[in-house]
Parts: sequence; structure tokens; C-alpha cells
Amino acid sequence: MKAITIVPKVKGSLSVRDVDKPMINSNEVLVKVVEVGMDGTDKEIGEGLYGEAPEGSEFLIIGHEAIGIVDEVGSNVKDFKKGDIVVATVRRPDNCINCINGESDMCLTGNYTERGIKGAHGYMTEYYKDVPDFLVKIPDAIKNVGVMLEPFSITEKAISQIFAIQKRMIWKPQTAVVLGTGSIGLFGAMQLRLRGIDVFSVDRSDPSSIKKEIYDAFGIKHINSSEKGLDALPKEIGKNIDIIIEATGNPDSVKASLEIIGINGVDCLLSVTGGTSMKDIDIAKLGYDLVLNNKIVFGSVNSNRGHFEMGVEDMIKIQEEYENILEKLITRFPISDFKSYEILDDKSRIKNVFVM
Repeated sequence: MKAITIVPKVKGSLSVRDVDKPMINSNEVLVKVVEVGMDGTDKEIGEGLYGEAPEGSEFLIIGHEAIGIVDEVGSNVKDFKKGDIVVATVRRPDNCINCINGESDMCLTGNYTERGIKGAHGYMTEYYKDVPDFLVKIPDAIKNVGVMLEPFSITEKAISQIFAIQKRMIWKPQTAVVLGTGSIGLFGAMQLRLRGIDVFSVDRSDPSSIKKEIYDAFGIKHINSSEKGLDALPKEIGKNIDIIIEATGNPDSVKASLEIIGINGVDCLLSVTGGTSMKDIDIAKLGYDLVLNNKIVFGSVNSNRGHFEMGVEDMIKIQEEYENILEKLITRFPISDFKSYEILDDKSRIKNVFVM
């Protein structure tokens, strides 16, 4: 069968290879891949900045956001049947206490693998196999958008952790700021609105037509920060900022988020910032502010099966309440169009999906 592969840390190594079709044992499931989504991590892998092949392999099958159909089940598998629509999680556990208890996203050792990213083949191929623990069933109601479940689960985790952290006090958040309006930023803004929070979506441009449609449908307020800057947000919003989700990948945006979070607020950093920043942080002032105003800053990465399941529930709500608006985020291409990572460069598109 065919697979799209790269040689890790080698820019321009994208190629199609013939690989063996997986053979399952009695405890495994064989999945036929239908669609694969691509994101910034995939772009970094394509540029040779990241990626690790499985042990004993010189190449890595890419792709970590996929939806597929169960094609075959092992004799010991009880909860899946041929024809089920599924999405697989990404990270596979090590043997630390968190991994053993289903929290591989909180791995203590760093010795996990991630399919299509780190030490395990991904899903941009005709078939893959897995065990039921890492497969999530997709209802018919979201089968056309389920390919986005993996990134959708990232913000589900972030928001669930925000609320878990704030059990430290009586807390009724009213206002949230989401910095960045890529897919992660948009998903976070939607999920916060589902929870009844007033959301401000911030970037340095005017919204595209599809983003404006999302803002109008959900009642999200957009702010173009290019003129006044992020420092002006508290005054512009005029309310205490209870929640910030930082999803820009810009170190200066991270710095600003630390400074504008409100009293008793939580700042969740979701982006991995590259490059450098010329702006200094006044640690004494920051520490004073965090301590006296009970503020929390934390980072979040990856997600586990529970967050995928949360995402299924929220995707169903959105599809029912907002007339299939999620599907408008997707631009689909035949897999034959994926000849180089340059196809991902168009910033006007939100989620690039390849049909296998």
C-alpha cells in the first residue's frame, strides 16, 4: 500500500513509499483511512525541524489528524465492528504513573511516542492498525467534521484544566480572551462560548468571511490588535479578563498575555513559541502581580482520550445549534495534490484536509 513519508530532520524529503499493509492480531483493529488533516506541527516536520522515525525505520509516515472506517477487528475486540467510524488519539504511553493511569498527555519521562510525529508511524497511508484503547467512535452527526477532532481536543483539555485549577476558589468567569485565530484559537473560542462566557478573539488582521461568520453565529467579538497592541486590551474590553488562551506562537504575545490577565485569572499557554523576543520581562513586577492578584499561568500540550470524548460531545452541540458551521472550516484536497508542504502556506484557509 502507499504511504506519505519523510526522512526526519531532512527538509524536502517528502515522498510516496510502498509499505506493507498492517496485519492485526486478536486484540487489534484495522482502520481504512478516509481523511487526514494537517497543521503547524506537520509543517515543522516537513521543514526538517522536528520528527522522529520509529525504531529501526529510516522514514516516518506522517499525519496525526485522521478519520477512518474500521475494516477488520481482532477476535478479542468487543466494542468495535466493521464499518465503525473512528478517530485515533496521537500519543502512546510510557510506563510512568500518569501514562499508566490514562494520562499520557501528562507523561513524566518524555519517553512517549506520538503517531506521525515522534517514534511511531502516522496515518497518511491507506490503512493503520491500533488497539481499542486509542480509538474513539465518531457518530454520524459529526462524521463530516470528525477529522478535526484531534486539534479540537487540545482546547477541550485546556479549558477543562482551567476550570479544574479554579476549583481553588469560588469562580464565575465572565470574560475570556483568545489570542490567535487559527484552528486552535477558533476552536477554543467556540468551546468557551458553549460554556456561556463572553469571548474576545484577537489577532492582527480583519477577519476573513468564514471567521466573521463564526463570530456572528457564536456571538464572539473580534479585535484587530495591529493598531493599539495587546497592552490596550484590558481598557478596550473594559472588563476583568478571567481567562486567556494564548495560541499565536509569538513570544511577544505570550509576554503580553502574562501582563493583561485579570484578578484571579488564568492564562493558558497553548502555542510553542519559536524565534526570539527583544522585549524584556520585568520578573519582579510580574511576580508581584501574580502573587497579589491570585493569577495562574500554565502550559498545556497534547490531550488524552477523555478530551477527545469531550470534543465529540461539543462537536455534536455545535453541529446541531449552528447549522454545520464546522464543515466550513475545512478545505479538502485529493491526496494526489500533496506534493510539497507549500500547499499548507495559504493563510486564508483554516484546516487543510487530504482525502485518501
